[in-house]
Parts: sequence; C-alpha cells; structure tokens
Amino acid sequence: MTTGAPAVEPSAGVERWRPAVDDPVVVARFVGFVHRSPGCWWWTGALSSCGHGRFWVRAGLVVIAHRFAYALAHPDAALPEVLAHTCDESSCQKPAHLAPSDPDDNRAQWVARRSTPGSPLRDTRGARGRAAAVRAALRTGGDASASAAAGAPAVDAGQGSLW
Repeated sequence: MTTGAPAVEPSAGVERWRPAVDDPVVVARFVGFVHRSPGCWWWTGALSSCGHGRFWVRAGLVVIAHRFAYALAHPDAALPEVLAHTCDESSCQKPAHLAPSDPDDNRAQWVARRSTPGSPLRDTRGARGRAAAVRAALRTGGDASASAAAGAPAVDAGQGSLW
C-alpha cells in the first residue's frame, strides 16, 4: 500500500541518491541547512523521530542527513551500514564526528555512554526534543550550546568526571 510519504533510503538504496552528492544545486541546498560551530555542525532542517536530520534529495526521496554529509566528505568510499555519532548528537553533520559502525556496536556504544553525566544521550527531552531545541535556537539567533544543555537531568548539575 502506497501512502504517498517520501521514501527514506536505507544503505541498500544509496545508489538512488548517491549521484546527488555531485550535483552542486543539491549540495548547496544541503549546506544551507548546516550550521557549523566549533564543535558539532548542527542540522537546521527537518528532523526524524529520533533527532536525525532528514534531507529531501529530490521529490519523493529523503535521505538521513548525516549519511549525505558523510558521502560528501568521502565521495569514493562505500557508505557504511551504520554511521555512529561519536559526539552523541543525533543532528550533528560534521564528518569528523561520524564513524562507520554496525547496529550491534552502535547500540552497545549507546548503552555504554547513556549513563555518563552530561551526555547528550541523557537529555530529558529525548534525541528529537534536543535536536529540535537546538534547531529552534539556531533559527532564532540563540545559543545552541545553552539550548542543548537545558535538557540535562537535574542530577547531572555539577557532575564532573571522576578522573
């Protein structure tokens, strides 16, 4: 049954959107949604339910934005099945913060870092809520870092590293 919703391309469908990486009009449109800061490069466009950027490559075809960013940075490399955000920010587009992974390792890393005080993974708003708050701050000239920090659990306040 067709719902009319745009298809989100998994790794297996990369050949449908990979040519867009060479299209300067598509690339310029993508770059227009990326806010580069000294740390993360924040996505300011549409968001998925888990806080990942959604980028319409063309009518009816949506790609997960950080996968497009990785393909731009690594034009000759095969696109990995999973790209992990080493910064734990689901809306980050910075290629240096994206690492090839697999579903099991990505989940294990999430579990291992989820309990770290101050981790983006602990945000009380969830990944999408955090990404939406940062996006809203950037769109209105606000502070992305302050917006991101606003979702930290109260118990994390003042918690530094033990070593």
